[in-house]
Amino acid sequence: MGIGSRLFYGFWKLCFTFVFRVIFRTRLVGRERIPREGGLLLVCNHISFADPPMLGAATTRPVEFMAMVELFRHPVLRALMRGVGTFPVDRSRVDHAAAGEAIRRLKAGRCVAIFPEGGIRLAKQSVLGGDPVLKPGAEAIALLSNATILPVIIRDSRKPYVARNWFRRETMSVTFGRPFCLLKLKAHHDKDVYAQTLREQLLKTVELN
Repeated sequence: MGIGSRLFYGFWKLCFTFVFRVIFRTRLVGRERIPREGGLLLVCNHISFADPPMLGAATTRPVEFMAMVELFRHPVLRALMRGVGTFPVDRSRVDHAAAGEAIRRLKAGRCVAIFPEGGIRLAKQSVLGGDPVLKPGAEAIALLSNATILPVIIRDSRKPYVARNWFRRETMSVTFGRPFCLLKLKAHHDKDVYAQTLREQLLKTVELN
């Protein structure tokens, strides 16, 4: 991020920190496990539109999000998204340009967040449901960038959808799991093992709460 983007990001992070720590209460678990430097890929479950700002407010490093391309079609929203370092991904196909951009940023030592469920997921076939169906891509991005992966679990972020909750200091939570690197696995070049490892680490992070 440039200086202007960092200032813009800092302003919005302050605003969302106020929302999620003062108006609501956000319980943070494992934040000390966030690596302080180096390329870091946050891999998070997705249960509401509040997840990205909530994750950004909870993380000690600036987070740059891979977000669905539909959000970039409105010029004002597009400017806001790009202003905080967010970049688009087309979920209807294998988006090599988005993957390449994520790899470039991670190689530069930045922190990028991905929601591998491919959208908001609440049913059994979600991370919190216990039987997640994850979109491919996060493993390849981590491998090609040599980035550390940090699994993250968000709970109760749908509470801001209910108006009365804004006056009751409802509690939500963000749990940071244990960082790991796919390149250190013994089973090199086995994409199924990489995908299964990512899935298992997300499910293990659910249990840390």
